[in-house]
Amino acid sequence: MMEIEKDLIFETAERYVNETGLSLFLTGKAGTGKTTFLKYITNTTKKRFVILAPTGVAAINAGGVTIHSFFQLPLCPYLPEVKELITEYQMPQKSGLRKSRIKMIRTLDLLIIDEISMVRADLLDAVDMSLRRYRRNDKPFGGVQLLMIGDANQLSPVVKENEREYISRVYPSPYFFYSKALQKVPYITIELSKVHRQKDLHFLNILNSIRENRISQGILDELNRRVGAFDESQCGDVIRLTTHNSQADRINTAKLQALGTDAFEWEAEIEGDFPENLYPVEKTLTLKVGAQVMFVRNDAQGQYYNGKIGTVQSIDNQGIVTVVDPDGQEIVVEQAEWPNLQYSLDKDSGEIRQDTAGVFRQLPLRIAWAITIHKSQGLTFDKVIINAGAAFAFGQVYVALSRCRSLEGISLDEPISPSVIYSDANIARFNRDIPQFEDVRARLDGEQLSYYFDNLRDIFSFERCCNLMGWVAKVFRTKLSSVYPDYIIKIDVSLAAIDAAAKVGETFRRQLSKIQDGYRGAESEEYLQQRLSKAVDYFLPTFIQARVLVQDISTLEIDNKENKKALKEACEECLPELQTECNAMEAIQKGNFSIEKYNRIRTDAYLAELPAKGKRKLRKVEKEEGESPSVNEDLRERLMKWRTERFKADNVPAYTIMHQSTLLEIAMLAPKTREELLSIKGFGEAKFKKFGADILKICSEFI
Repeated sequence: MMEIEKDLIFETAERYVNETGLSLFLTGKAGTGKTTFLKYITNTTKKRFVILAPTGVAAINAGGVTIHSFFQLPLCPYLPEVKELITEYQMPQKSGLRKSRIKMIRTLDLLIIDEISMVRADLLDAVDMSLRRYRRNDKPFGGVQLLMIGDANQLSPVVKENEREYISRVYPSPYFFYSKALQKVPYITIELSKVHRQKDLHFLNILNSIRENRISQGILDELNRRVGAFDESQCGDVIRLTTHNSQADRINTAKLQALGTDAFEWEAEIEGDFPENLYPVEKTLTLKVGAQVMFVRNDAQGQYYNGKIGTVQSIDNQGIVTVVDPDGQEIVVEQAEWPNLQYSLDKDSGEIRQDTAGVFRQLPLRIAWAITIHKSQGLTFDKVIINAGAAFAFGQVYVALSRCRSLEGISLDEPISPSVIYSDANIARFNRDIPQFEDVRARLDGEQLSYYFDNLRDIFSFERCCNLMGWVAKVFRTKLSSVYPDYIIKIDVSLAAIDAAAKVGETFRRQLSKIQDGYRGAESEEYLQQRLSKAVDYFLPTFIQARVLVQDISTLEIDNKENKKALKEACEECLPELQTECNAMEAIQKGNFSIEKYNRIRTDAYLAELPAKGKRKLRKVEKEEGESPSVNEDLRERLMKWRTERFKADNVPAYTIMHQSTLLEIAMLAPKTREELLSIKGFGEAKFKKFGADILKICSEFI
């Protein structure tokens, strides 16, 4: 793992991502390590995540995929809750995503969006709509934690002229922070402050004054003294930053043609799926000896880095290129690979993995007498010539100047006028609202506690189970009542029990909130665990019975294909919720509940397949084998009575005698022998020595 120099701000941001459920906007000036933080989190977090970016190039650089491709979004404005505005935006009535992608979305803990400053508000709202839809969760962004990385003071979102009217009628401005969904999310902002690119404090102050729109005439005069600071022809390894692609292309073409050396071409090798909009360099690269080039990626051996300038020294008969850097080091340039990554679910482990859909192979070079400010994002140079007089977007002058390590490395083509260093009022307001780091740091412990209790409250919120059991019941009533009439009664009884549990659950959730408000450490934790144990004893049997019933229903033989499909869809939605409830409450009962475990339980439940016909075991979840579809209620009541007598006699909590889930399975199987009893989950040798004779005797009375 890479060596990371952490400071308190970095560590705080890391803890907010890993230890809370609060969404985070991680920002910072150019060169403060936002990309480093992204790489560190993706290498260390235990949360399930994907990395998205607004453009293909940004996605390749971040090691992720584009927002549009991940959610299969159309390339036009999304206008939420505005029916009178008709655009080309159409979401299909039925999901256009594969089941594996939907499962991936449902099991996400963290959604990382890089270069958030270029994400339009309507695109972020389209992400919210997609997450709520596919996760069947009405919370903003479907309840997923966001990690947004970028700098609102740098490159801004692009709005085409024909889209401007639509966007302006819905949003005050296209910036991401005007997203209607994001405004409903209590996210925090943390600003990285340690600049790694520039060491000159005076130059840093100049950059900050531009970024924060407090530039004085004195600073402007100092910058403009850099006009014509050095002559490009007399100074090697300098790169010119332009505002438009056409300017950069024109300069590079003219410089290359002026060289009196032979031209050589390298054609990129493209394997698999690699769309043209993702090409990291030109498909056809033309080089000459004497050409100024820039490396466009980092070298594993450390000979070069993304943004390093050099000059082509030689090209031999085999087409091998040697570049000499400003220090005189000769670098033999070999072909590099860029993968086009796609996310998928591993069939065996269920983990989110990145597959290589295609590969682009080319020399990691581009002609670099000139480059656009946009493409210079994230790069560092020693010497630059800047023509910012035609800057067309907010933040471009700041981006251009901040690419250089020092003020002495900058030469301006023409003076910078105040008109091109303008501040967007929306950005200024947004920046004013960024909280002080000390306040954010002070909130951390409280947010950790809230995250813990939010997850507990989620476990005891049974509304989703109620709705999904209602769906199963509806399918049976409308399509299968004549085929399996006995199940209607069973389903109605189970649905009524869950509905009653949901009402009691709301009361218990309010109790949890009161415990959270008065939480005082170990003493409060002991009381909390007592309340949780009693709640689980009350609720768990209801959900185990419902789970067993739906599992049984899912294996029924149905001849009619339409009815079979309808039942399967209802069971596929209902079972993961029931399984999550059961496994989460069992974890609480066993005293080994944690948020990480709860996330794993929920993920495993959604990744599980329906049981095959005649089987009772779900893949990847803790599930008892050999379950019967019904419970001997008389036996269960007798076992519960026995447990009550034992825990009162021994003066210990009931669950230390035996968990209700174990008693319930005993009531299902009515074991007759030692081996049958030991096969039941939660009943080991120690339990058999203590209680085996009693249990077998009780069961024999009911066989």
